[in-house]
Amino acid sequence: MSAGGSRARQNAMRSGVVVLGAVAFGYLSFRVGFKPYLDQAQEAIDSARDPDPDPATTAARDASDDPGAGRPGGDLGPSKDPAVVLRD
Repeated sequence: MSAGGSRARQNAMRSGVVVLGAVAFGYLSFRVGFKPYLDQAQEAIDSARDPDPDPATTAARDASDDPGAGRPGGDLGPSKDPAVVLRD
């Protein structure tokens, strides 16, 4: 009877190893397959957590990005963004 118990134990160990290998393979394939999406999500979380702590940098960037700066009416200059054109 001890031979049957030993064989059952070996089968259980083998099954455990197969299950752990399958879980590891699934995790790695998930990480590799969704890597671009996971990176984008991480960047979005990081930017939402700390958008731009230096107000001087934000003001300088806004002034350089503003196409309507210096014109009467402020930022009402023509936009090349299709969403803005459709919204207006």
